[in-house]
Amino acid sequence: MFIKTKGIVLHKTKYSDSDLIVKIYTEKAGTQSFILKHAFSKKTKVNQSLFGQLSLLELNFDLRKQSQLHYIRDVVVSHHYSLIPFDVVRGTVLFFYNELLYKLLFNAPEDENLFAFLESCLLELDDPDCRLADVHIRFMIRLAKILGLMPENNYSQKCPYFSVEDACFSDHYVENLTLEQPASDYLSQLLNHIEEGESVPLPDKSVRMNLLRGLVQYFETHNESVSNIQSLSILCDVLN
Repeated sequence: MFIKTKGIVLHKTKYSDSDLIVKIYTEKAGTQSFILKHAFSKKTKVNQSLFGQLSLLELNFDLRKQSQLHYIRDVVVSHHYSLIPFDVVRGTVLFFYNELLYKLLFNAPEDENLFAFLESCLLELDDPDCRLADVHIRFMIRLAKILGLMPENNYSQKCPYFSVEDACFSDHYVENLTLEQPASDYLSQLLNHIEEGESVPLPDKSVRMNLLRGLVQYFETHNESVSNIQSLSILCDVLN
């Protein structure tokens, strides 16, 4: 069965001297793996240069339900990133997104709403008007919601600390299990305005970093596919 769909490249690995295996999250068939024969040849129709980190594609492929590897009939890049390849911050955020999404979507079924969300977030990151200081934080909160991991926003003076394990705000601080009060307050503000897409005042960098680490811990706690996000330390170094 031939399928025409959009796709987002999650991972590629060399299979032989001339072949590649590429994992792509597709709009209409979920995550699929493809083998690209002679991918490094200049004469091939499906060249490996098309499959960069989180590249946005349009592809036709033959879905064979009895096979774990499929063949791409033709493919084009639907959006060429204009800023991300030349901006260290944008490129590092994309690298972080890629690792997180590769683990989350390794065997994901089709979900057109999720695909549309991810596509819009990648286009936002490549937009010159993107607020880079917290784009990754807003992305993770919105991603948590669409994956059904949205925490309860019961923040108050009596419950000013976000509990990573309980997915809600707590009345007492426990090191490594709850966020500090400024990061918890920032999270609550983002949860209040994430639907409207409104910006909230940016807190100090240290507060944003505390929330970033807390959100990664939150995903690791509530989704078994996510563990040991190595790109987090690289992102923190670049943002500092």
